[in-house]
Amino acid sequence: MQTTPERPTPEEKEPASWTTVIWMSVVALTGFGFAVYRFLQFSQAAGQLNTVRLTRIELYIYRATGEWGVIFVFIIMGVFGLYNAIINVRQLRSGKR
Repeated sequence: MQTTPERPTPEEKEPASWTTVIWMSVVALTGFGFAVYRFLQFSQAAGQLNTVRLTRIELYIYRATGEWGVIFVFIIMGVFGLYNAIINVRQLRSGKR
């Protein structure tokens, strides 16, 4: 007798909510805001890291990739937040829950 293994059920996604949209918008604004802030700091400092204070995580990224790596990480954070906010708004407006 041949049996078929059970097919795994797809994981249920968390239903979209306006709270998620608000938090993802905050993440997007924070990411883009810090990207602009760091860009302005790096451009004014003209390569002198002594005048720019970095957090520990930013310092590791800066050492590995330079100032554009730090800015790029914040841009990725902003894009992630914006993407998830748009996806959740679309789900809320289409009535999928």
